[in-house]
Amino acid sequence: MLVVALVVVLAAEGAAYGTPTGTALYFTVVGLAVLAAWVGVVRGGRQLPAVLVALGLTLSGAGDVVWQVQTSLTGTGADVGVADVPYLLGYGGLAAALALLARSRQADRDQRVAGWIDALVVFVAALLVVWQLSIAAIVQDPTLGGLDRVVLSLYPALDAALIGLVVRLLATRRQGERASLAVAVACACWLFSDVVYLLDVDADSFGSLLDAGWLLGSVLLAVAAWPGAGARPPAGDDVRQPVSGLGRLTVCLGALLVPPTTELVLHWTGREDAAGPVFVAMVTLTVLVFVRAALLVRGEAAARALVRTRERFAAKLTAHSSDAVLVLSRDGRLLSDPAPLATLLGATPAGVTTTADAVRLAGVDPELADALFTRALRARGSVVDAELPARHRGEDRWVGARLVDLSGDPDVGGVVVHITDVTGRRRAEEALAHSVLHDGLTGLANRALFTDRVGQALRRTVRGGGSAAVLSIDLDGFKAVNDSLGHAAGDALLREVATRLRTAVRADDTVARLGGDEFAVLVEQAGDGDDEALLTAARVLEVLARPVALPGGAVTVSAGVGVAVGRGEVAGASLIGDADLALYAAKLDGRDRVRSFEPGMRAAATAARELEQELRGAVCRGEFRLVYQPVVDLGDRRVTGFEALLRWENPRLGPVTPDRFVPVAEAAGLMDEIGAWVLREACTTAAAWRHRHPGAGRCTMAVNVSATQLTSPDLVGSIAAALAESGLPAGALVLEVTETALVGDPQRAAACLSALRALGVRLALYDFGTGYSSLAHLRQFTVDVLKIDRSFVSAMAEGEPLPAIVRGTIDLGRTLGLEVLAEGVEHEHQARLLAEGRCDSAQGYLFARPLEPGDAEALLLERVRPRAGTVPLPRAPRVPARRA
Repeated sequence: MLVVALVVVLAAEGAAYGTPTGTALYFTVVGLAVLAAWVGVVRGGRQLPAVLVALGLTLSGAGDVVWQVQTSLTGTGADVGVADVPYLLGYGGLAAALALLARSRQADRDQRVAGWIDALVVFVAALLVVWQLSIAAIVQDPTLGGLDRVVLSLYPALDAALIGLVVRLLATRRQGERASLAVAVACACWLFSDVVYLLDVDADSFGSLLDAGWLLGSVLLAVAAWPGAGARPPAGDDVRQPVSGLGRLTVCLGALLVPPTTELVLHWTGREDAAGPVFVAMVTLTVLVFVRAALLVRGEAAARALVRTRERFAAKLTAHSSDAVLVLSRDGRLLSDPAPLATLLGATPAGVTTTADAVRLAGVDPELADALFTRALRARGSVVDAELPARHRGEDRWVGARLVDLSGDPDVGGVVVHITDVTGRRRAEEALAHSVLHDGLTGLANRALFTDRVGQALRRTVRGGGSAAVLSIDLDGFKAVNDSLGHAAGDALLREVATRLRTAVRADDTVARLGGDEFAVLVEQAGDGDDEALLTAARVLEVLARPVALPGGAVTVSAGVGVAVGRGEVAGASLIGDADLALYAAKLDGRDRVRSFEPGMRAAATAARELEQELRGAVCRGEFRLVYQPVVDLGDRRVTGFEALLRWENPRLGPVTPDRFVPVAEAAGLMDEIGAWVLREACTTAAAWRHRHPGAGRCTMAVNVSATQLTSPDLVGSIAAALAESGLPAGALVLEVTETALVGDPQRAAACLSALRALGVRLALYDFGTGYSSLAHLRQFTVDVLKIDRSFVSAMAEGEPLPAIVRGTIDLGRTLGLEVLAEGVEHEHQARLLAEGRCDSAQGYLFARPLEPGDAEALLLERVRPRAGTVPLPRAPRVPARRA
């Protein structure tokens, strides 16, 4: 649109040349060009080259205005006048803009010098031409004054200078840039109009053409001033020059033809007396071209030196790089130095001339290498990559190869092969993959891998029959080991358990650690039952029963095992979940138990988990309370003590019996917290009774200690704290432990009992004789009270003598100097038989049910021994009798 509008305006101005309308059109175009140039300057961020272009255009327009005013006042325009000042300054501004534009694109010093030499060469050649065309005539015109000659000569000289600067600018012009081209064409238009004007041609014939040149130049300069004309290229911009070094040298050498050509023209026109300027121009151009050639030679030498430096740099990088680059011909010949490959592999490159030699050196399978090379040849120009196994010097390695066929590229002419030793990365990936699917402590499969293998085993049962069994294993008392002996001992225990589990299973079975002290075993069975799984579970318990030597001492661990069997389209996670439910049931049964999954376990597990959820925080919410069942002397039926029994009143579940919530609390690890509360509450109550009723000084308080509490390293500390806070004498506290709690880990149990006796508390053993080698345990563990289990008492029928086992227990206790206490006495004949058998004391519904604290205190006042006395001391450890 701009070109069309300009053509229309030029046509209109040409038609109206010499008329007021033509003059108005001329100044309108010039004014709009000036305005557009300054708008471009503002929008372009006021870049200095653009400012100089706009300033030059403005000064030129101002000169036109001054010239027109002078012509209107005098009736004719003077050759030299005030208008020449802005005209010449406008040329100067434009020349400065051209110099800045070219300089901003040449960062190298030699390039800037070469650019100026190119500009000077063109300037000298152009100056010689305009000298012969106009300047010589002006200088020799006798009618002109000295100032007139200088001013009029400056116009073509400045035009020649602009031509030189334009050539320099075009030599640095970036591809696609239009501003430089617009400035060049604008300068050419002004040069044309200036020369025609100075030749004093017929204004009627060429006047409109002169104005067209000036107007077109003005418009193009306005275009060049718009954003982008004076902007510096961004850092790292690819400055591509359309005129190559050879092209620029051609311009310089071509300029040398101008003086002889001018000389021939002068000779042909008979002006041989004007040969002086031609000689000066010839000498000047020769010197400039010689300097330009010297710079070119120096630049080439610097470029070659830079290439050699970069080659040495690349060679040193290659020598110390983990990569190697080779170039092969399409027929398999080696076109590059094999040294990088040899350096990569730590070998010698001798004898490596073909692809087969390189493959042999790398230790890659030739068939794999040939297949990769063929793929690269078929995918010409595209990158083909692969990682190939290799064997070098007896070591398994991995080689990464990237191939691209650049045989069509004249700079390469072959297939480029980039080789990398990826052995370290592959090994790291394998180690990472192993760590993702295996337990870092034991090296066993982790939950993710175990679940996947269970799923695979179940899918195999669809095709080949049989079944898959999952054993879920949880260690008993692992937290106590961790807390008492430290995490290092706990980790050592887990590693030993993992080793033993591996020995207890078949080679095809999978052993996994699911987290913490939870393990699992996958057993693939030929049949549909659980026989093989149960045999494996028995072996697991057997290998775990042996003591484990740890840095802090030997420990014995037991475990609960849950077994679930599945087949067909069963989800692996579902089968593992069933095994966990069976494990939960086994843990509720006690230590060293194995349970197979039953459908009803889901409901039981749901109920147990509901209980567990309610148990958490029950102590803080004050939902527990204690009731007290009295212990009476069978001789005089006086109260000698109480047993504290735990009761739980849950707002949502209501009263929950101990046989329901105690196993859940033990399995969930909550008994330490609950047991500590029971100890504090019982000791506080007993101390308060003793303080209020001095006559009850011999009254004791018995508290049950669970198996999990007995293995806790905090038990002794919590008992000592409860005694200290309440003020209860240690001898007034009786701790009741089960025989089954002692046999799980006899060494640890013995150590715990010794620490408790050191505090001064008394120890009672209940459920005596219900399933273990009781006499052996009495020799190993020092206790003060022996409780006859209620199952033996309930079997005592009226009119029959005292059962032998009960009589034997009483006699054993009296022989060992132990107090014997019978529990569960509900009938008078039972109490009479026990008293006749010389049993010391008893408790049961015959005497009283468990009582609230107030009722128990009232009973204590009513039936306490009337005499005051001291609390009985714990029995001293026995010294085994020597054999005769």
